[in-house]
Amino acid sequence: MNGNGFVWFAVLLVATVPLLWPSPGSSPAPLVETDQPARAAPDAREDLLSVAGALDLIALALGSGVPLVTAVEVVAERSGPVVGRQLRQVVAALRWGVEEAKAWDGLPACWRPAGQALALAGMAGVPPAGLLRRAAADLRRGEQRRIEEAAGRLSVLVVVPLGLCFLPAFALLTVVPVIAVLAGDLLGGVR
Repeated sequence: MNGNGFVWFAVLLVATVPLLWPSPGSSPAPLVETDQPARAAPDAREDLLSVAGALDLIALALGSGVPLVTAVEVVAERSGPVVGRQLRQVVAALRWGVEEAKAWDGLPACWRPAGQALALAGMAGVPPAGLLRRAAADLRRGEQRRIEEAAGRLSVLVVVPLGLCFLPAFALLTVVPVIAVLAGDLLGGVR
């Protein structure tokens, strides 16, 4: 392969890398289910850490003796748009007389631990604050695990373009010259 062939091969290789790399505009699906369309503004999405923080705040308010409906209402006022809307839905259900554990049923799955904690607290006759704190900690651990798995997948995705760039370069700069020298010596000895 002459110098021009190598240059064209390198150009072709560099041109194919962007085709394999994820586009910068692509984003993962929202972690909190919403009923808004996917084209909503990115700031309209909130993550599970916001849900865990809201559960911690509700647990803190309940631990100080505030009734559940008041605690949820105050946290809803101070939360982001998605979490606030979902908590206002719980407040409305509680004000209409829905059971504390059942008021969380219409929300996304990330709120299910809150309903389960309130149901368990009601059956056992214990304060729900500790159970809500535990649910928040479980959400954080799950999110931590998801982030670690995503980082592991990212490392694999980074290796593919590097391999596509470095393996051909290694072959052309080390293996091909060695084979060419050996072939030249072998063919030179035959003559």
